[in-house]
Amino acid sequence: MAGQVAVPGSEDDPIGSDGQSAQASQLHGIFQQVSLSERLRLDIKELRSFCMVAKLGSFSKASEALGLGQPAVTKHVQRLEAEIGRALLERGMRPLRVTAAGTNLLRMAEPLVEGLEGLSHLGPFAITARVAVGVPHGFVGYALPQAVRQLRQQLPATRTRVLSGTKEEVFEMVETGSVDFAVAPDPGPSRSLEFTPLYPSERIVITPQDHPFAKEAPKSLKELAQYPLIVPRFHTETRALLEREFRRLKVPYEIAVELDSVEMLERYVELGVGLGIGLRGAADAVSGIRLPIVSLARFLPSQTIGVVRSRAVALSDPALALIRQLEEIGRSAERRPGRRGSIRNSG
Repeated sequence: MAGQVAVPGSEDDPIGSDGQSAQASQLHGIFQQVSLSERLRLDIKELRSFCMVAKLGSFSKASEALGLGQPAVTKHVQRLEAEIGRALLERGMRPLRVTAAGTNLLRMAEPLVEGLEGLSHLGPFAITARVAVGVPHGFVGYALPQAVRQLRQQLPATRTRVLSGTKEEVFEMVETGSVDFAVAPDPGPSRSLEFTPLYPSERIVITPQDHPFAKEAPKSLKELAQYPLIVPRFHTETRALLEREFRRLKVPYEIAVELDSVEMLERYVELGVGLGIGLRGAADAVSGIRLPIVSLARFLPSQTIGVVRSRAVALSDPALALIRQLEEIGRSAERRPGRRGSIRNSG
């Protein structure tokens, strides 16, 4: 049938049938998962449209990126929803968000679509190594981007996917194999997860250049609460700790902005909307932030960031190489003299 995806290894798939493509074998496993869980006959165009809408959060942006009319993209997603019998998108939200069913389909469909496109564009022997990494929401870190850049220099064909969630969601991603590993706080004693420390981390507040805290750190959380705050939309551990302390101290506070993306936090702070709250991701994280950073270690507990991986899963060579890059960055930051002096300590 035109547009229908041929299962690798079937009579309709000449690449898989001759056993010459390792990537085709991986795609075959994904197809098996889909067929066993949903019993669907999936159209690659429908999956491609759904993945693009989920990625961009908009039917119009997805149609533009795909070079299709918006009605066609909408029809593709509706057809998938009809086949599955569940809503894949929350259409009342802007930007659009995927539902729980949509999230499960996206995890299977995205590598499938990317893999098939790679095979069609680059030929049956072209294999792109992929590494998936989980990070908690609100994670203000620059060690991971630096490590990814160094990995690309070492292994140019490697593609890295970074997925975010609450701390518990990130640990679940590791356990279920949705990511190769996570850069996150210590999960504590666990039979299924292994933790390798990388570097100490602490809660921070990011201020505008002309803010009083840029010259003198707050002496109490009561002082901090006098200013509007910018926090992650998701209920991160850092946000939970801060709000719990405010309630304990019976201090009123104002959340000015909740952000889906921590990358936007610095921009809102720079515009004077409020003070940004986050978890400093590495000892040298200040190198990537132009604005003053104030440590909240006096008021909120610090913790150790490290690599969280499954005890039951053997990692690929690219994933291990990325971990080695992270470990080297952590060691370099610890050796660098005076680095922590860039952060103004409260009190």
